[in-house]
Amino acid sequence: MEITKTSGMRNAVLVLLLAVLQGFRQVDALPNPSPLLGSNWGNPRRYVHLQTSSDVNNFYLEISLNGHVSKTTLRSSYSVMLLKAETRERVAILGVKSNRYLCMDALGNPFSSTVCLKEDCLFNHKLLENHRNVYYSCRTGILLNLEGIKQVYTVGQNLPQTSLFLSEKNTVPLERLLHREKRNRAVDPSDPYNMLGQTEEDSRAMPQLDDTLEVDQEAELPEGRNISRETPQSPSDDPWNVHSLNPPPSPRIMNGMMG
Repeated sequence: MEITKTSGMRNAVLVLLLAVLQGFRQVDALPNPSPLLGSNWGNPRRYVHLQTSSDVNNFYLEISLNGHVSKTTLRSSYSVMLLKAETRERVAILGVKSNRYLCMDALGNPFSSTVCLKEDCLFNHKLLENHRNVYYSCRTGILLNLEGIKQVYTVGQNLPQTSLFLSEKNTVPLERLLHREKRNRAVDPSDPYNMLGQTEEDSRAMPQLDDTLEVDQEAELPEGRNISRETPQSPSDDPWNVHSLNPPPSPRIMNGMMG
């Protein structure tokens, strides 16, 4: 009887050990929860707004239609970014509406390109203990900073507040993110985002045109500021002058002044 009990206890211990080891294997096999990893390139669930802040305001990274990289206080179609991991800690940042990649030159100046240039358009990504993200150039180590502060990333060093980013869930309807393809440009189904393409447009070689050529009419404005951005292009568009900010005075007032 004692031999039977002893063997039974040994079997129970072995079963318990196997269960514990199997549990460790399952934990090790769990995928990294980082939203930057995965093969679903173009998955709308990965569309984010990269938000940073200063002492007075919050800002979002924005890549306009003409390729200009800037900061904005309002979330819009041009502030929606798609993050794609080339490796576990190296990402490309694509402006979804403009269809341009965020890049950084050797001096730390941001620009955009229609082609993902490996030297300029890939960033190392680090998730800090405070749950903020930093992105720094794979080429120079200079941090992405919307205030123009140029600092090389060093572990343990104090970082500028405007180099710390939060990934906010996209709030822009997907139908507003469709960009207009050039009529003479053939889209390769195997490379829809031109990762491997040879046709390149560099925003550094382009004049910084006024973005009023195509204004995002539905940018998210603060409450109480939902005003129309439509502007008549010529007097014929507003023959009765109903949109004028300074309507003509009353004829009675005019007659009184002239009399």
